[in-house]
Order: sequence, then C-alpha cells, then structure tokens
Amino acid sequence: MARNRRFLTVLIGWAGFSLFFAAWLQFQWGGGAVTQRFDNLGETLAALLAAAVCGIAAWRHQRRTRIAWALIGASALSWGLGQAIWSYYELVMGQQTPFPSFADLGFLGAVPLAVAGVLFFPWVPSRATSFLRTILDALLVAGSLFIISWATVLGTVYRTGSGSLVAQLIGLAYPAGDIVIGTIVLILASRAPKENRLPFILLAGGLVANLLADSAFAYLTTTNTYGSGSTTDTGWAAGYLLIAVAGFRAATTRAGSAVTNDGTTGRIWLVLPYLPIALAAIVAVFEEALPGELDPVVFWSVMVLIVGVVLRQYLMLTDNQSLNRRLEANASDLAKREQHFHALVQNSSDVITLIDRHGAIQYQSASVERILGYGETELVGKSFGELVHPDDRTQALRKIDEAINIMGPPIATECRLRRVDDSYCPAEVTITNLLELPAVRGLVLNTRDVSERKALEEKLTHQAFHDSLTSLPNRAAFRIGLDHALHGASEGRIAVLFLDLDDFKAVNDTLGHDTGDRLLVAVGARIASTLRPGDTVARLGGDEFAVLLKKMEDEQIAQRVAERITRQLVPPFAIDGKEISIRASIGIAGLVTGQEAADDLIRNADVAMYIAKSKGKARFVQYEASIAAAAIERMELEHDLRSALQEKQFVLQYEPVIMLESGAIHSVEALVRWNHPRRGLLAPVDFIGVAEQSGLIVELGRWVLQQAARDARRWQVHYPSVPAMNISVNLSGRQLERPELIKEVVDAVDAAGLDPQSLILELTESVLLADTEPVARTLQELRSLGFRLALDDFGTGFSSLGHLRDFPVDILKMDASFVAGIGRGMADGAILRSIIGLANSLGLMTIAEGIERQEQLAALNAMGCNAGQGFYFSKPLDYEGMDALLASCIQSGTGRQLPPAWRMTA
Repeated sequence: MARNRRFLTVLIGWAGFSLFFAAWLQFQWGGGAVTQRFDNLGETLAALLAAAVCGIAAWRHQRRTRIAWALIGASALSWGLGQAIWSYYELVMGQQTPFPSFADLGFLGAVPLAVAGVLFFPWVPSRATSFLRTILDALLVAGSLFIISWATVLGTVYRTGSGSLVAQLIGLAYPAGDIVIGTIVLILASRAPKENRLPFILLAGGLVANLLADSAFAYLTTTNTYGSGSTTDTGWAAGYLLIAVAGFRAATTRAGSAVTNDGTTGRIWLVLPYLPIALAAIVAVFEEALPGELDPVVFWSVMVLIVGVVLRQYLMLTDNQSLNRRLEANASDLAKREQHFHALVQNSSDVITLIDRHGAIQYQSASVERILGYGETELVGKSFGELVHPDDRTQALRKIDEAINIMGPPIATECRLRRVDDSYCPAEVTITNLLELPAVRGLVLNTRDVSERKALEEKLTHQAFHDSLTSLPNRAAFRIGLDHALHGASEGRIAVLFLDLDDFKAVNDTLGHDTGDRLLVAVGARIASTLRPGDTVARLGGDEFAVLLKKMEDEQIAQRVAERITRQLVPPFAIDGKEISIRASIGIAGLVTGQEAADDLIRNADVAMYIAKSKGKARFVQYEASIAAAAIERMELEHDLRSALQEKQFVLQYEPVIMLESGAIHSVEALVRWNHPRRGLLAPVDFIGVAEQSGLIVELGRWVLQQAARDARRWQVHYPSVPAMNISVNLSGRQLERPELIKEVVDAVDAAGLDPQSLILELTESVLLADTEPVARTLQELRSLGFRLALDDFGTGFSSLGHLRDFPVDILKMDASFVAGIGRGMADGAILRSIIGLANSLGLMTIAEGIERQEQLAALNAMGCNAGQGFYFSKPLDYEGMDALLASCIQSGTGRQLPPAWRMTA
C-alpha cells in the first residue's frame, strides 16, 4: 500500500509539472528569452532524469528486462545529449540551431535505441496467433500509421523538402522513426505480461508523447512555423518525465520469475490492428473528400492495407479451424479419461464417497454393496454421520470439520460403519477436501475395510499383554495395571506380591521343560484361585509371578493373601502322572511414603522376595527400608559407574547377525561390557538399569556409538564386501528423550567416515511407551538422514500395529523367548509366523535372536525370517575375535559369508 501511495504521488507530480510546463510555454512567462531557457533546460533535464532512473531500473532487474531498461536509458541519454547541443546553439552561441546539426545525431540516435529497448522487454505470445500473423499485424499497424503520418506530417515534409539530400533524409527520418516506434509500442504494449504491464504502459505513453512532439516538430519546421519555446515542446518534456516515472515504477517492483498470460493479451491482440486501420481509413476518406485528386501514395497504401486485412482474416480462419480440431480431440480424450476413471472407481476395493460440507452423501461407488451391503444409491442424501458407530461419531465428525476448516493434506481416521444388517465394520477413512474444485465441490471419503487388520492387531495386542504359556497377564500388562492403580483415586491401599518358585530349575533339569511348562500353568491357576475379585496375577517371566492387590481395608490383607498362596501351593501337583511339590518365596511391598512409582513397588517386592529366599525359601517377607541393603549396593554401583566412564573401563563385544538363506554376515551388534576392577566383566543387565536411572547412559551411549562406528569402518575398509557390512547399536529411552541425540549420531558416523546407511539403531519396545510424538519425530529425522531403525525384542512388550505405523522402523528383532519354544510343541512357532508375515507385508526385515539349535535355524528359514543371531552362529566376540572371524569369511555375491565350518544348511 505504501509503495502504491508513493507511486500515485509521483504520477500526480508528473501531471502537475507537465501542465505547468505547457502553461509556461503557452503564456511565455518572463518573456521569450526566459521561456526559451526554461524550455531547453527543462527538456534536457527531463531526458537526463529519465536516463538515470532507467539505469536504476536496469540495475534492479535481470536478464532481458535489465538490457531493455538499459537501452531505454541509453535512448534517453542520446536524446538528452542532442537537446544539450541544441541548447548550446540557442543559449550560449545565441543563434538558431542549424538544420541539420550535431543535435540531430542525438535525436535520431535515440530512435534505434528505443526500438531495441522495447523489443528486449519480455512479452507473452498469444496462443491464438501464429508467428506469421504476428508479422502481418505489425505490417498492418505500420501501414496504418504510415497513411496517417503521410496525410498529416510525412507527406508535407516530403513535398516541401528543400536543401541538400541529407537534410531531406533527416527531415523524413523523424516521422519515419516515429512510425517504427509507434508500431513496436502498440504491438508489444498489448502483449506485455501482467507483472510488467503498468511500467510498460507508462513507457509506451512517454514514447507516444515523444513521437507526437517529433511529428509536430517536423511539420512545423517544414512549414517554417516552429520556434523555440513552442507549446508542442511539452510533449518531449512530459514524455521523458513519464519514461522516468515508468523506470521508477519498474525499479520499485520486484521482477517476476516467469512470464504468464492472464488472457487479456490475446483478446487485445485480436482487435488491436483494426484500431489504427480504422483511423487510417478515416484519414483516407478525409483525403478523398478534399478538392483535387486522391494522393496516389494514400491510394496504393490503402490497397496494400486491404490485401493485408484479407490475408489476416484468412490466417485467423485457419487458426480457428486448427483450434476447433484440437478442442474436439481434447473433448474425445476427456471422455475416454472420464470412462477410465469411472471404471476405476466402480471396481475399486475401497468405497469412494462424496459428501457436501454438511455431511450429506452425494455419491457412493459400487464397492459400498460389497463392504456394507447397501445399494449404490441407497444412501445418497443421507447423513454420513448416521452410518458411524455412536461411540466413534464425535471423533469422525471432528475430523470432517478439521478437513473443511484446516488446509492441508488428506486426513485419516478410523471408525466403525454400520452395515445393512446393523453390524459394524471397522474402517479406515481418508478425507480429502475438494470443496474448492469446481468439478467436485465436496469432501471425498476413501473408506477401506480393515476388519482383518483389526483382528490381527487385537491378536497381537493380546499376545503383547498376556503370557503365551499360562495366558496370564505378562510383565507389560502388570506394569500398566500397577500404574493405573497408583494413579487411580478409587483404588485405595495397594500392595505388590513378587513370587519366585523355589528350586524350579531342578524340575526342568530332571523332568524336562515340557513338564516344567505344565507346572507353571498349574501354579498360575492355583495362585489365581486364592485372590479376591479385582486382584491381578501375572507371570513376569521364567518362574516369576506377581500379584497386584487393590482396595485393601488394611495392610494385613497382603500378608493374609501371601499366606493363602503359600498354603495353596503345599499340595503336590499331578503332572503327567507324577506328583510334583513346589514352593514359592514371596516378597510383599506396599506404599511406604505414598510417592512410590510402579518400578519402586516391583523392585521393593523383588528385594523382599530375595530376602525370603535367603531366610530359607517357602515363606513371605514384608519389605522394610531397613532391609534394603541392595539399595546401598546400587549406590556403590552408580559411583563405580561414574569412575568407569572416566577410566575407560568399558569395552565392546560384537555378535554377528547372519542372513539365514546365504550365510552372509548382514551386520554385527555392538554389546557393551563393563570390565569392573573387582567384579570382573559385567554384562549390561548388571549396570544398564543404574546407568538409565542416573542419566549416565547418555555419556555411555555416546561412547558406544563413537567406538562402534570407528570399528565398523575399519572392518569395512579391511574386509570390503558388497553389500557393505552394517553395525547395530542399542539406543536407550533416556537417549531418545534428548534433542542432541541426532547431532551425536551424525557426529559419530562423520568422525568415523561411516555411511549412515551402515548404522542400525536398535530400540526396545519399552521406549515406545513414552510420549510417542517427540520420539516419533526424532526417529523420523534419524531415518530421513539415512540411518535404519530396528525394534528389539519385538513381541514381549507393548507391540501393536499402531506403533508400527507411528514409528518408522525398518527391522523387527524377535525376542529369543519365542525362538526358544520352536520344536517344543509350543505356540511360539505360530506367533513367529504371524510376526514374520506381518513384517513381510509391511516391507520390514526380520531378525530372530537367540538361535541356539540347527532345527531353530531351519524352522525360521522356512517361515521366511531374513536373518538371525545367537550362540549357534557365534558368541559375542571382542574386537580381535570379530576381526579374526571376518578374516576367515568367504567373499561372495551376497557379502562376506561364514566359512563352511560355521554354516549349516537350513
């Protein structure tokens, strides 16, 4: 707005000065001498100002526009120099300027520069004309202007010409140059692109003012009636000032990136040649009406003009016929496309629904009958919300409103839709806003039946929260239930019982794992039979169980339940015709401070259970702070951990991941070990928990990343393979919470010279229980940088299809607990097949952990598992051991393969 106000001010100033200039010349204020000086100086300064402003406009623009404004500025400068010479004759030498003179060089030199400048401006060729017609139109305009000029100026100059031939030619050059400028300006002004149109029109106005002044000057000079200070001189001053205004506008206007046609240029061009033709015709008629014979030049010019008009009409007719043929071809192609689209929609497996902004159904594809059972037109006119399950309706309508009011990509939601038999179909609905598209003017809903996916998701969710052997809730479900109880206001007093079966390993060793599994099932059933309604028993893994007691009237209830469980386990269990006696050590933990978290309660109950075992087993112990010596040991471990980071006591071991089909090494997993000065070599389970809680995991994880990247790059250089061997590193939840993680990972691979594609970052499923949005954003950015992501221990935690959609993982690593059950008649094989099938359908790689036997390898290979790791292939090796293993590998087309002694046929 401010820029437009400044321009309007400049334009008003131009108009005011032009009127003032004309008035001064008309009324000869100050006398003839003063007026002559005012006239000469005003014209010179106007031309030089135009040259300067055009130079600024050229500097502000680029490419053709820069050259155009530079040439216009040079034209103004040439004219200004000519006017300065003219002024020198009149004002300094005090004599009338001779004709011809050096001033004419400046005046005439301005003409070709102005023509070149106008031609260099970008212009929009009309799609409705051919290049030949463009040339013809230019000739028609030029011929028309010639007739007008001949009848008014040029003819007079020619007939009354006297003096030398050079003088006559110069005299004719002025109106002839004006004809050329007028033709070029008229043609290109009609085709100026929209973003440059105003400056170009102002420029055209200035040039037209100049050519009118030129023509008047030539006529008055020929008739010996011109005198310095004539009112017609206003045309030069006003013209060059208007050119300066045009340059000012161009200099303050940002250059467009592309030349576009808004449609007006083509319409103007269709009628433009006829306007000067009409004026030429009027002039010819006027000439005919004068006494005497018609000037032969006018007569033959009119004849040529008529021939040109006829030829132009013929070319227009030819173009119209060609355009009609293209329109017919486009219409036929559009009809075919419409048929093709209709066939796709009608035969799509998804339901395509069109609703208006109020939710009324306007159209539904034929697929609605297959998915929901309704006829294709049965629901037209009804509200889409009526089809949605009442529990899902608010969310679905909110998503529709969001699609209407918030511009963005299509919005997806899940809801249940009513079938014709009043049952409900789980569906995924994608909403696309096409309200602004004239051909649609509605919301397009793409509805997909996800019944099978939902059933599989529910199955996996059940497996994720239930122990596959006993069907009791697992550790994840128990943890979530305990969290809810701790945060629920209506749960009252709560307590956790941690049970560990005494000497259960002896049962497995003597009677076998199958008998041990049946015993675990029976123990779980007996424990459940002793509980009150609302209490929960879960199998945490192995021979460990946990009980959650809620709404206890007093703290003695936990001890009474533990006593009932102890008594209930006294009778022997009848398993496979054998009577097996088993006891349990039980730890009890309740709320002491009221601030305990779920992990605190479980840990306290675990500590109490170990104390019960240390006191002779088959008993229960209540947790007390005074008996929590383990907490002191944990503090010592944390202190040692800090020293270990400073003294570089950590080392890495590497476990190879093998492609099951080819035996090639796909990657190696980096496993951190603590070379403790007193306790020896500690596995991660002994210190990672402390590192996580203390925050030391961040520094430790950074070191693991850097060291693993350096070792992997050295192996890639020493033992090249195609494809290159990868390295995988575990990430903790604490690391993922830090925004600096991405920079640390990038710095690690950059420092080592490792390709990001060669680094696999492993995540545990517990990480995904955190706030999913920032975690997903971090993982998505890591993946966009080329790093690959693996989900470790898949199936033991909170797994769901929703997480596989929300988190951009590339690899699923199946927990060793599933692999251990292969070949033992357990359900683990079916679970593995389901997970592998799901991963394959999502395009994810699968890696099985804990392969220890050849039959496990063969079964996993038959299920379609891609890779595996475990003691069957190799135990974790230090750097030298892994280096020796890689040196013994055989290079093949699939990478570095384990030597025959390592490989087994699967």
